[in-house]
Amino acid sequence: MGDDSTDFKQLLSEATRLSLCEPRPSLAELVLRLKRAFPAVRHETISLVSETVQSRKIAADKLGDWSREGLFTKALLEQASRATIAEHRATFFSGRSHMLEIGTGTGSDTAALARVCAHITTLEADPTRLEVAKHNLAVQGISNVTFLQGEAADVIPLLDPTQFDAFFADPARRTKEGTRVKDAELYSPPLEWLLSQDIGGIRAIKVSPGLFVDASERGWSRQFIGFGDECLEQTLWFGAPIADSSAHLADAHVTWEPSANTTMLPAVADSLEGFIVEPHGVINRSQYAHCFFAERSIATIDPRVTYGITLTKPSPSPWYESFRILQAAPFHIKSLKSTLAGLAWTNRTEIKKRNYQGSPEEIREKLKLPSHTHGAPFGTIFIFTRDTTTWAVLAERLTE
Repeated sequence: MGDDSTDFKQLLSEATRLSLCEPRPSLAELVLRLKRAFPAVRHETISLVSETVQSRKIAADKLGDWSREGLFTKALLEQASRATIAEHRATFFSGRSHMLEIGTGTGSDTAALARVCAHITTLEADPTRLEVAKHNLAVQGISNVTFLQGEAADVIPLLDPTQFDAFFADPARRTKEGTRVKDAELYSPPLEWLLSQDIGGIRAIKVSPGLFVDASERGWSRQFIGFGDECLEQTLWFGAPIADSSAHLADAHVTWEPSANTTMLPAVADSLEGFIVEPHGVINRSQYAHCFFAERSIATIDPRVTYGITLTKPSPSPWYESFRILQAAPFHIKSLKSTLAGLAWTNRTEIKKRNYQGSPEEIREKLKLPSHTHGAPFGTIFIFTRDTTTWAVLAERLTE
């Protein structure tokens, strides 16, 4: 970052103080106040410190207590793995002697890997990000890391690949302007280039959870990682004992793998009665929800709809949420509005949909549910197409 260390500490301290003032300053206001107080400090450093102090609460939840002394921008935080996810991934590299990492970022994955490997060489194209990572690793007392700066396509050919026995890459998935990149060949470095690197016995590449990558014929497998009720990440693995299309819940520390017979199909429910089972997003992303249902003898609402249905109350599980069906009828806005008015359901009601063109937001707007008040009833509406009919199922969420 290039600024005097004493000035930097004073800058961080003053930014923290100002960020706690009432009314809380916006990011632009904080930057302006710090510029006035520290006219000799570079704009890039002031911006970095300003973003850091305004993101500390989010960072502490995502990365751990050490981040209270760390550095990060909003963009870096968004791409960084949660600490529990980084630790899960690092277990597969345990005992490696020298690992190569491409895409240092905040250093969150670097730190987790450095705790289980003898040495890490990490490469980052952006010089400011590299300085951020150096600071963050120093805060955690991690010293077994060599830092390299430059574009991967330029630096990797200069390295001896035989010195590495493991490889991990977290390519940048945003443009310089901060826009998310959907095309994996626009990653930096591009995904195909990363897949082609013959480095180390175990390799892993972090990609968007919504990206479909089928590299199984080249020996790669996919794992989808969830936390809470979200599917947050997808990791491509080579040489690791991970089944293709497996799913892992980092907060629950459980893993699911599709059965060997991936063609097995669940029965289709005869009627819309009993309980709806909504699988976790990682199961849906795996594209093997049909196996998940069949393994548990749960019927499906329709072969095209990833909702399960069972007449008996499902056991609690981190892999799905369960709902008791109250009533089901063909979906028509006018009749549904009338039904909901009779039940006095408020706008706290959830709206979920599968295999239906309209969005939940559009449906909610048309229903015009009343504002929620304390003690008022609400529930969950499932909208989906079964055979050729679109249905609206009203249900209540089960709690353990």
